[in-house]
Amino acid sequence: MLSALTTLVVHVVPELWADANTFEKQLELRNNAYYLGRLWVVIIHCMLVAISMCAIALLRYRDTPVMAGLGFLSFIVFSFTEMLRTSLGIFALNRTWRAGYVSAANEATRSWFRAAIEAYSGINNALFFLFYVAFLLGILCYGLSLTKTVGLDRSVGWLFLFWTALNIPALIDSVRGVESFSKWFNWVGPYFQPLARIAIGLWLWKQAKETPMEFDPRNERTPRRVDVIH
Repeated sequence: MLSALTTLVVHVVPELWADANTFEKQLELRNNAYYLGRLWVVIIHCMLVAISMCAIALLRYRDTPVMAGLGFLSFIVFSFTEMLRTSLGIFALNRTWRAGYVSAANEATRSWFRAAIEAYSGINNALFFLFYVAFLLGILCYGLSLTKTVGLDRSVGWLFLFWTALNIPALIDSVRGVESFSKWFNWVGPYFQPLARIAIGLWLWKQAKETPMEFDPRNERTPRRVDVIH
């Protein structure tokens, strides 16, 4: 549930500095509390996503070990890559390169810092592509795993597959290097994703409240109840 809130922050807060479209204005972002705060929220968000996706992997590993395992591995890659990308933004781009450019004593030093700042865009895009592919693979695997079930679990599986479909246009644009299809799906981040995460969170909450079960050692499908000591 908390990941729904952090998702909203990650996608909505950047509107506060949408006008920072010049090199000079972007330099000032290093002192913008909202901008820097959002970066730390991204790191927290990645941790929350990894935890919630681990829960789904544990729920589905017995029935679909390949899909559950590959899905969780994808989310580990997603979380690590995004945390790395964000850490570079905090410590390299803002605290070192942008701050160094402003405090540089001569033009040669300033030119070096500007080159590093401008090169960061390519590094950022490369890491974003990796994180995006990992995320897409993760929700696809979980969707395929959960659609093999029935009832509410199956519905959550279709939610994951629908989410996958909504992310394909942005992936195509990332591969092509131009923004064409994804501009029609800008609503996915600030609107669909928080609602999807709330739905998944409520489903996981329901799963957690159910009576614990223990499977027969012979791997039979019939579960038996377990007495829980509180």
